[in-house]
Amino acid sequence: MTTSYQQLPPQPPNTVRKVIVEVVEARDLLPKDGQGSSSPYVIVDFDGQKKKTSTKYRDLNPVWNEALEFTVSDPDNMD
Repeated sequence: MTTSYQQLPPQPPNTVRKVIVEVVEARDLLPKDGQGSSSPYVIVDFDGQKKKTSTKYRDLNPVWNEALEFTVSDPDNMD
C-alpha cells in the first residue's frame, strides 16, 4: 500500500495595510485666544480612528512635520 499526499504551501501571514497622513504646516491662522495668538493642533479622523498632532502654543504659522498612522480595516471597501 502506498500513501501519497501533497503538501500545501504555507499561508501568507495576514497583511496589515496602513495609511500614513503627514501633517506638515499651516499658515496665517486666525488668532483665537483673545491675545492675538492661537495654539493650534490637527485632528484626523480616518475610518473611525482619531489621531491628534501636538499642540503648537501661541503660533499662527505652526510647523508640525508629524506622521499619523492609521490601520486600514477593509481595503476592499475603501473609496
